[in-house]
Amino acid sequence: MLNGMSMTKFIPAACVLIVLSLFVVFYSLVLGPNDPNRPPGPPRGFFALNKTAAGVPPWKAFTQLHKKFGSVVSLYQGKTLVVVLGTVKAATDLLDKRGSIYSSRPRNIMASELMSGGMRGLTMPYGNRWRGWRSLMHAGMGIEASNGYKTLQSIESKILLRDLLTETDLTRYAAHLRRFAISIVYCITYGRRVTSLDDPLVVANHKTDESALISMSIRYNLIAIFRLHNVRRAKYFILRLIRIGFTIMPPATGKYIVESWPFLLKLPHFLQWFRHAPLRQRASDSKLYLYLMNTVHKQMESGAAPQSIARRAIERQKEFGLNDLETAFALSAPFTAGVGTTLAALDVFFLAMLHYPAVMHRAQEEIEAVVGKDRLPEFDDAKSLPYINAMIKEVLRWRPIAPLGVAHSVIADDTYQDMSIPNGSTVFANIYSMSKGEEMFPSPDDFDPERYLEPSHQGEASPHSTFFFGFGRRICPGMHVAHNSLFIVIARILSAFNIQLPKGSALPSKVSEDFIGGLVIRPKPFVYQLEPRDKSVSSPGHVDIGILVEEEYRRALDEAKGWM
Repeated sequence: MLNGMSMTKFIPAACVLIVLSLFVVFYSLVLGPNDPNRPPGPPRGFFALNKTAAGVPPWKAFTQLHKKFGSVVSLYQGKTLVVVLGTVKAATDLLDKRGSIYSSRPRNIMASELMSGGMRGLTMPYGNRWRGWRSLMHAGMGIEASNGYKTLQSIESKILLRDLLTETDLTRYAAHLRRFAISIVYCITYGRRVTSLDDPLVVANHKTDESALISMSIRYNLIAIFRLHNVRRAKYFILRLIRIGFTIMPPATGKYIVESWPFLLKLPHFLQWFRHAPLRQRASDSKLYLYLMNTVHKQMESGAAPQSIARRAIERQKEFGLNDLETAFALSAPFTAGVGTTLAALDVFFLAMLHYPAVMHRAQEEIEAVVGKDRLPEFDDAKSLPYINAMIKEVLRWRPIAPLGVAHSVIADDTYQDMSIPNGSTVFANIYSMSKGEEMFPSPDDFDPERYLEPSHQGEASPHSTFFFGFGRRICPGMHVAHNSLFIVIARILSAFNIQLPKGSALPSKVSEDFIGGLVIRPKPFVYQLEPRDKSVSSPGHVDIGILVEEEYRRALDEAKGWM
C-alpha cells in the first residue's frame, strides 16, 4: 500500500503519464504518411503550421497558400486531406465537370447527424435523399418558379421603402431590411407574410437557424483551429489539454470536439456529453417545422393555401421520395440559407455605396433614363438596366459573403493535373481567392460594376456571373430568388434615396478581414443615412418621392391581402 509520501509522488507522475499518453494518441491522429502526389501545400504535422496565418481568416490564409503553392493546394486536418481550389477554372473542372464524385459533403456530426438526423440539405451527403431534397428545391425555386414570386417581392419592397422613408432612427434600418428578407422567405416557403419581427414563429425559427449555422460554422472553422493558426495557438491547445484532461477541447468548441474525435460516438450514450443539447434542439426543430408544414396542409384541405414551396412539396411528396419529417426539414432550407445571405449582401451594397458614391450616381442616372421620375423601377425594366444588374454581381464578387462556400467531399479517388485527390478528401472552393483573381477581375479591390458589362463577363451562364453562388450540383438552389430580391430592392432604394454617411460619422471599414460571421460573413454593424431624392419638378405628371412611396405602399398593402 502506498504511503502518503509515495502517493504524493505518484499522482503527479500518473497525471503526466496520462497527458503524455493522450498527446501520443492525438499526435498519431494528426501525423501520418505524406502523399507526395497530393496537391502542393504545407508539410503534414501539427507543428508544421503556417505562421503567416496567425489571426487571419481561413479564406485569406488559404489565399496566401495559393500565392505560394498555386491554384490547387492541400493540407491535412487529422487524417483527412483538405483540398482548396483557388480559381474558377479548377472549381469548374472538378466540381462542375466531375460533379458525380465531387457533390457529397464531409461528415458533420453535430449539425447534420445529431442536430438534424441528416435531414438538412446543406449538409446532406450525396445520395437518393439529397436528390429528393434537391428536386424539391428546384421545383420551388428554379427559374420558372422564381418568376412566380416577383409580385410578392415587388409588394414587400414597396412596404420596405415606406418603412425606410418614415424611419427616424438610422440604427433601425437593419430591422426593416430583416423583416423584408424574412417575409419573402416565409411567403415563398409557407405562403405566409411576416409583418413583425416579434412574430413567435419568426423568433423560434431565428433561434433554430442560428443554432444550425453556428454548428456548421464551428465544423468549418475546425480546419482553421487545427491547421492555420500559429504555434502559440498550438501551445495554448496543449495547455488546455493538460488543464482539462480527458475532455480535450479548446474552450470555444468543447462540445464540437466529436467532429475531430468521432470515436467518442462509441461511448455509451450517457457518457456522450456533447449529444444531449443537439438532440433537444432536433426535437424542438422537428416540432416547429412540422407545425409550419401541417398548417399549409390544413389550408390546402380548406382551399385557402396560396402557392408556395410547401404546397408543391405536399402535392408532390411521393415524387420527391421524402417522408413528412424529411419534407418539413427540407422546407426549412430557404430560411436557414436565404435570410442571412440576403441581409449580408445588402450590407455589402450599402457599404460599397458609401465608399463609391460615383457608382451610385451612375446607377441612378441609368434608372432615371429608363424609368423616369414618376414611378418606381419594376421587374419588367430589368433588361433595360444592365448597370444595375452588373452592380448586383459586383456586390457579390467584391466582398463574397460565403468566402469558402460549403465544403464538398469527393467519393472516389481522382487525379487532377497529375495531382492525387483521394476518396474522402474535403474540397473547398475558395470564392474569396477567385474574387481576387486579377486575370478575371483587374483591380479586384475596386468596386467597379463596369467589369460585368464586358462581353466576356456577360450572360447568366458565365462562371464570372455565378461563381459566388457555388459550383456543380451543389450550387445555391435559391440563386434566382436571391437575385430577384436584390434587384428589386437595390433598384428601388437607388431610385428613392441617396445613400450617405451621417454627419460626424467615419467611413466603415471595407476590408473583408474586418467582417464578422462564420460560414456567412458580413460587415460589422455600421450607420448610413437614406436621404430621399428630390424628384419633384414643375411639369405635370411628376410627383414627389415621398408621395410616390406612400401611394405605392397603400397599393402594396391591398395586394398583400392575397397572402396570409
